[in-house]
Amino acid sequence: MVCLLPAAVRADRAQDLARIHLEAIGGAERIAELKSLRATGQVVSGDKRVRFTMTAARPNRIRVETEAGGRTLVQGSDGEEPAWEFDTGTWPPQYRAMAPATAKTFVADAEFDDPLVAGAERGYTFDFAGEMKVDGQTFLRVLVTKKLASTFSVVIDPRTYFIVMRIEHRESAGGQKAQVVTHYGDFRPVDGVLLPHQVAVAVNGKVTQRTSIERIDANPELAEDTFRRPRAAAKPAKR
Repeated sequence: MVCLLPAAVRADRAQDLARIHLEAIGGAERIAELKSLRATGQVVSGDKRVRFTMTAARPNRIRVETEAGGRTLVQGSDGEEPAWEFDTGTWPPQYRAMAPATAKTFVADAEFDDPLVAGAERGYTFDFAGEMKVDGQTFLRVLVTKKLASTFSVVIDPRTYFIVMRIEHRESAGGQKAQVVTHYGDFRPVDGVLLPHQVAVAVNGKVTQRTSIERIDANPELAEDTFRRPRAAAKPAKR
């Protein structure tokens, strides 16, 4: 039945949901005041458990430091130059560009605001895609298109108007396509903005990763080069 609705009606319904969602998580003024954040917690993938610190800033700058076994993997993007990384287990440090497939996903996940908040200013358009049921509960689904290039869906809980799922198809480094569903839960206020503190990622129906955020600091002090790829020091000239 959703397919039979005029496109304008579907778009209007989606815009209404976006407006309600924005108010539900804190309102435009509080969201605008949250310009950056630093989150700490742990990620569990299979039998591996690692600590992480993520620093992010509007509109799409991000730095993630993941620590395990005495080594730290640092990954970053300033939103302009190619995403980069280096492993402290390698000496001397090699600040290298990420592999293309990894960089594509990393940059896609670097958006500071969720798509319903970012809206047209960040190149998103919305289309109401109807209702869906999960475990007997009804949810609302919005189809999101970014810059006319990529599409995915966000799923809204009509009781809270929080985004509780993101559904998309991604291609692995080996060229295999898979359905990736990201689940969001445990919403807590961060400077008046409700943000998820539990995130689970399922690939083709199987949960592959769980992230538990223990703390989020709002608007931390950031160095000018926090997100920028470090440059190797120049070698001294030979005499």
